[in-house]
Amino acid sequence: MAFDIVHDIDKAVRQLLEAPNDLAELMPDQGAVKSMSEATDQHRDIYAKYIANFDVAYQIADDWWEGCVAAYIEDGYGPDEANELAYDKRLAGPASAPEVVWFFRNYWLAFDEVNRALPPKDRVPPQVAMLGWLVEEGRTDYVRLLTCMPFWPIGLDENGNWC
Repeated sequence: MAFDIVHDIDKAVRQLLEAPNDLAELMPDQGAVKSMSEATDQHRDIYAKYIANFDVAYQIADDWWEGCVAAYIEDGYGPDEANELAYDKRLAGPASAPEVVWFFRNYWLAFDEVNRALPPKDRVPPQVAMLGWLVEEGRTDYVRLLTCMPFWPIGLDENGNWC
């Protein structure tokens, strides 16, 4: 747990897990909440790749954020104030790093691609696979990073496709 956070993790988990449901009528059936053990092999394979690459994304976020905070310290601010100023400028904190945003978008779209090839009963909503399963497995550091985001870095196009 290298970087300081300024958000309530439990609240952020709830918000991120529920946020896509606001768009449910605009998109195809995303499936139901499932534990990892109930998911298809395809979902578990993507999740394994997600976890294997998460450490790299975490390190990038941590290094990038350290640089953001250090810039304020170099300007004469104390560590706590520097952290607050950095969050004021970058709402998602360490999860604002462009590579980290790309990482989450890439895996969201990968889970969606699998879902589109499966019947609705076998689908797992991307937010469940990407965050719910981290919580399920107790991956606290990864949850801390992901929940820095106030919203998922993804949207829907005019046809109801994630983009």
